[in-house]
Amino acid sequence: MMMSLRVNEAEERLSPITRTFAGVKLTGVSVAGRETYFFFPGLGIGFDLGRSPQLLVPARHVFLSHAHLDHAAGVPYWMSQRRLLRLPAGTIWTEPSAVAIWKEILERFQRLEGASYDAAIAPLAPGQTVEVRRDLGVTAFRSPHRIPALGFIASERKRKLLPRFQGLAEEEIRGRILSGEAVSEEISNPIVAFSGDASKGLFDAAPADFFRARLLLVECSFFDPEDSHRAHHWGHLHVSDIAQHADLFENEVIVLTHLSLRATADEIRREMKKTLPRRLLERTVPFLPDP
Repeated sequence: MMMSLRVNEAEERLSPITRTFAGVKLTGVSVAGRETYFFFPGLGIGFDLGRSPQLLVPARHVFLSHAHLDHAAGVPYWMSQRRLLRLPAGTIWTEPSAVAIWKEILERFQRLEGASYDAAIAPLAPGQTVEVRRDLGVTAFRSPHRIPALGFIASERKRKLLPRFQGLAEEEIRGRILSGEAVSEEISNPIVAFSGDASKGLFDAAPADFFRARLLLVECSFFDPEDSHRAHHWGHLHVSDIAQHADLFENEVIVLTHLSLRATADEIRREMKKTLPRRLLERTVPFLPDP
């Protein structure tokens, strides 16, 4: 049985955390049942909205994993704030089956406010990619949870010279291009992957790039050995599930998110050390304030 949190620790964990992992800067909050969002200033995107902190409002593309309110309560506020600040139309991309209901909700908020939102909420099916900019795309995949949910992978896109042209003079390569010959191919490098909320079926459902991304944000709500059944009943992950699939993770840094307030920060770190194999533990960080 784990100890209950002090009031000030719970407040600290609900305050935004800014960190740089694997060269990727992010700000966010991720506490199970309370609030989850992540903003990546270098990429200009957000994953989930929480209660819509102001820093997410300028992001033109926000990727919403599912409709539970600890992840999605801020949808109308984000829309309203973009209108207030006269920002160009932005888009929240989310699970296709939820879009019609979201549009009904947003229509009611517009009527209540006597305003019209310029931003949109749009479907993103598993396997589809949003081109955020020329060198960055975000791809959705099905994330198994209690309700329809998505995970996301943000990948950098680059052009690489085909092997047979490497070493040729620049003038010759330019000539081949002008003659219509393809001299390069697109290379996609996964930068950040985000599971959203997920059950242990994630390890079969997630694509290979999820486990190859430089930075992986993976849900891990529960740590108490007695809470394994609770995690699986509610469609979440337990730290033991991460440990059992340790060989899958090739990521440079793995950040455990959506941590429940049922465990203190000290208990979370202790259970990680007890449960995760060393090869995984040395790359794994809980999304918590500094000790």
